[in-house]
Amino acid sequence: MRLITVDSCVSTCILPRATISKSEHIPANSNNTLQIGDVHITGLSDGSISFDPRVLFPEESLEIWEPYYDRFPEYFSGQFFQNNLGSFVFTSGGKRVLADSGFGPHGDMLGHPAPGELIQDFEKNGIGLDTIDTVFLTHLHDDHVGWNHFTTEEMLSDPNRGEAANRSVMPLEKQGVLDLMDGETELAHGITAFPTPGHTPGHMSLLIASNNERAMLVGDILGSPMQATETDLHYWPDWDGPMGIKTRKDILDRAEREDSVVIRSHLSYPGCGTMIRWEGRRYWKAL
Repeated sequence: MRLITVDSCVSTCILPRATISKSEHIPANSNNTLQIGDVHITGLSDGSISFDPRVLFPEESLEIWEPYYDRFPEYFSGQFFQNNLGSFVFTSGGKRVLADSGFGPHGDMLGHPAPGELIQDFEKNGIGLDTIDTVFLTHLHDDHVGWNHFTTEEMLSDPNRGEAANRSVMPLEKQGVLDLMDGETELAHGITAFPTPGHTPGHMSLLIASNNERAMLVGDILGSPMQATETDLHYWPDWDGPMGIKTRKDILDRAEREDSVVIRSHLSYPGCGTMIRWEGRRYWKAL
C-alpha cells in the first residue's frame, strides 16, 4: 500500500495492486454511475447529516438560502442543509481509483454520530475493496479520510492534525506507505490530479479526460451546490478565503469553457452535474 500526498492537507493512497479481471463487477448504468469516455465513475456515500448552514456560512442569514429550496429540495431538511458524504470510484484501463474515503465509523460530525455507510455502499454496488488500486484524497479534513485503512485502530497523537487524520492517515505514514505528489500526477489512464489550493494549502482535484469528454472532481471547492452561484460568500472551512473564492471561480469558469461535468462529495447525491446559465446567473444542475 502506498499513500502519496502533496503536503499535510492532501494525499493519495495506492493500495495493493489488484488487476480488474473481465469478470470483475462494474455497476450497471444507474442513477449513481457515469461514463466519461473510457472512464467509468460510480458515486458512493458514507451517509448524510443535517446541520445549520450558519456553521459553514457564519456571516449569512438562513433567508439567503430560501431561493434554493425548490431548486435543490434534496439538499434541505427544513432550513438546514442535508449534506452528503460522498466518495467516487473511477475505473480506467484495468485500474480503480477511490476518491475520498468519507468520515468513517468513528466520532461525531457537527454533533451527529458518524453514519458510517461507505463500506455497505461498496457492497451494495458490488465493488470489492480488494479491487481498489489507489485511494486519492482531495485533502485531509475529517470527512474525507475516515475509511483510509480498515484494520488498524492505531492513532498517532499530533495536536496539529484532526482526529480523523491522526487515525486514518498518519498510521499509513508509519507503515512506510506515504509518498508525496508534486503538482500534476496521473493516477490512471485519463485520470490526473492537479492542485487547487484555497480550501487547504495543498487541496487537489481530479481531471477526467477521455475520448473528448471531460469531468472534474473538485473536492471541497464547492461546499454546497449553491456555491456554484454564490461564489463570493465567505466559506468558513476555507484555509484562505480569498484564494478559495478565486480557485472556485477559476474551476467553474473552466468547467463552463470545457463543457465539463462537475463532481463533488457534498453536492446533491450522487454528486455529478453540469454548469448552466439562467437569467444571467450560473447554477450547478444535477445530471
